Amino acid sequence: MPSVLRPLLVVVRWLLLASCLLPPPPAAAEDVAVRIERAGDEFILEGAFHVAVAPAVAWAVLTDYEGMPAFVEDLRESRVVERDGDRLRVVQRGVTRLGPFSFDYDVEREVTLESGHALHSRALRGNVKKLDMHTLVDPEGAGTRIRFRAAMIPDFWVPPLVGARLIRARFERQFDSLLKEMRRRAEAAGR
Repeated sequence: MPSVLRPLLVVVRWLLLASCLLPPPPAAAEDVAVRIERAGDEFILEGAFHVAVAPAVAWAVLTDYEGMPAFVEDLRESRVVERDGDRLRVVQRGVTRLGPFSFDYDVEREVTLESGHALHSRALRGNVKKLDMHTLVDPEGAGTRIRFRAAMIPDFWVPPLVGARLIRARFERQFDSLLKEMRRRAEAAGR
């Protein structure tokens, strides 16, 4: 290894070590709970949150693919490129950051909408080898319970010691943004 790269490698190693010793980042919102497990290259995420809005409001936000860049902070582009009844093809691009680390994501996925109650999406192409996500929207008390499960295999380098933290932070921020937009829309409608 050239001697010029050795100091850089030492700094990168120290940054990785320091990032592992930091406490985990706080959840993006107290209402959002995301668990993540890593099995080889695959990340499994599961989570749930309750929001005090009608299920129709929650559903409208979860399926507002064209409007998402306005309220999901790390999403630069989101557009429906094909619509066939309850089946959509959606292209989304964005960037996720945690400390000195960041990664771009670019995915085209097929989304199946199930009667205002469930969404299923799977990656068709992009920088993920696999993305399979199922989201359930159910009335609960005076609001809505949203549950999700995602299985993802990135097609880009994920730092081994902090990769799960990066991916979990992205999902937490995304769902926190969705939850805030749900509340905003409910308040605007006088609910």
